Amino acid sequence: MRKKLRNSTLFLLAILLLITLGACSHGEEQEHAEGTTEYTCPMHPQIVQNEPGTCPVCGMDLVPTSAQGEPIVVTDDLAFLLQPTNESVVADISTIKPEEKTVPASVEMEGIITYDERRIFSIPARVGGRIEKLFVKYNYQPIRKGQKLLEVYSPELVTAQRELLYLVQSAPEDKALIEAAKQKLRLLGATEAQISRLLRTGEASNTFAIYSPYDGYVIGLNTTAPSATPSAIPVTAPNAAGGMGGMSGGVAAGSGATAPAAGGSELPLREGMYVTAGQPLVRVVNPDQLWAEFNIPAGEVTSIAKGAPIEITFPQLPGEKLDAQVDFLQPFYKAGENFAKVRAYIPGQQKLARVGQLVSATASYTTAPALWVPREAVLDIGTKSVAFKQQNGAFKPVAVTVGTTEGDQVQIVEGLQQNDVVAANARFLVDSESFIKLKETDG
Repeated sequence: MRKKLRNSTLFLLAILLLITLGACSHGEEQEHAEGTTEYTCPMHPQIVQNEPGTCPVCGMDLVPTSAQGEPIVVTDDLAFLLQPTNESVVADISTIKPEEKTVPASVEMEGIITYDERRIFSIPARVGGRIEKLFVKYNYQPIRKGQKLLEVYSPELVTAQRELLYLVQSAPEDKALIEAAKQKLRLLGATEAQISRLLRTGEASNTFAIYSPYDGYVIGLNTTAPSATPSAIPVTAPNAAGGMGGMSGGVAAGSGATAPAAGGSELPLREGMYVTAGQPLVRVVNPDQLWAEFNIPAGEVTSIAKGAPIEITFPQLPGEKLDAQVDFLQPFYKAGENFAKVRAYIPGQQKLARVGQLVSATASYTTAPALWVPREAVLDIGTKSVAFKQQNGAFKPVAVTVGTTEGDQVQIVEGLQQNDVVAANARFLVDSESFIKLKETDG
């Protein structure tokens, strides 16, 4: 009986030992399956051991090798790292967003001071005759309204005077006929004062005076009427001793002016010359108002509107300025020109602007609402402009179309949206323009 109990105990102990050994073997297999740490020599990789130690060849300490793990899955967040280096940039720099706003802007213009064409007048001969006396002695001579210009002998005027005197003496009761005779004299150029003097003295005058109906300067006698373009208008004016203000000597460069130089030259008309009815005798320009005409680039003309303020500066007079406003925008371009004309009116009484003077101007305006970014955020690579837009932690170059540049801001016409995030300094991301590679779909 006792022998049987001993055998049973031994049998149970054997079973427990087998169970323990099986569990340890399973744990080792599981640990080996999960990954066994191996040690190798950095200098002799053929030496591999399962435990720390030293290399039997060189004596260096063995280092653990990485256990075999699961393969890395490339997600969208990491995919940009596998792109070519000239298509994206990984960097930690400041960023900005395009801002939609209006910006005060200005445009620089170059121009010239010239006459106001509406204040250039022609005094023609009403009747044919011979010049007996000429009172205008030189070009650009200042004259006043009512000033005598010349005296002319005209048989037609002598006849008209005698007709009026005859009617007054022979038929004073025929008021209508007398008034008709007076009207004929008026149409021939006689003034009311001349008619009154004729009736008072009762004597016809052989010479008849022609008076100026305008204030201004004489700019030509017996010449053709001024053309519609300021370039054909003589722009030479008298010097400081010439009399009326608002004009000065010199001919505008490149204006095509044909007038004599300042100081005056002899006039085409002479005493004793004959003139015909309708012939222009004198041209008079009134300088009380002048034109400042400027050339504006075609890309800027749509930004300027009538009434926009203009600050005129004078290269010959540093520090001097004159404020004006845009009064007229030329609605067409001349053949072969890529700029339009902008006109401003300036008073002739001021002491700065002179006819023929070259001037500069700055026209101010406010841009339409648009996207704006700092100038540093856009990189000019010659044929295109580029901004770096942030996408998935990297910056990708996109082509943008820029518009007006004002100060340190540049207008973005196309290529970016208001919610885009771009690098604040595009040059920080590149060493040279050759780095950038744009895709046609970008921007």
